[in-house]
Amino acid sequence: MRLLAIVVVAVLGACGPKVAAPPAPPPEKVVQVNATGQPVELAAVLVPGHVTVVDFWATWCAGCVVVDEQLMATIANEPAVVVRKIDVGDGDTPVARQHKVGALPHVRIYDRGGNLRYVLAGNDALTAGEVARSLAAE
Repeated sequence: MRLLAIVVVAVLGACGPKVAAPPAPPPEKVVQVNATGQPVELAAVLVPGHVTVVDFWATWCAGCVVVDEQLMATIANEPAVVVRKIDVGDGDTPVARQHKVGALPHVRIYDRGGNLRYVLAGNDALTAGEVARSLAAE
């Protein structure tokens, strides 16, 4: 009899209303992922389900500032696009050698599945925002 009571309680409990888990908070839009010049595993910084723009930059790079301003203005209202910034320092650093970044600005854009789709360097990096938005629309 006691076993029957336990089974009934278990069955009735399983039939109750399902409470959905709260949705996960959105990822941060922009994250600086390394200390100056330190190596970074790119796979670890990509955001699943989002277009991830990896922006290799340095404090001395005036072109990087221009690219950043244009990129942020273009993707500000695009929730499916995030930016992960990697500081290459003086250019001859472990992270620059690790990812073969020889010139700045240098931007890599990964699709929602984590596949590298674009590498944009120099003036081509100015198109990063539009490229990222078009990937987000796919």
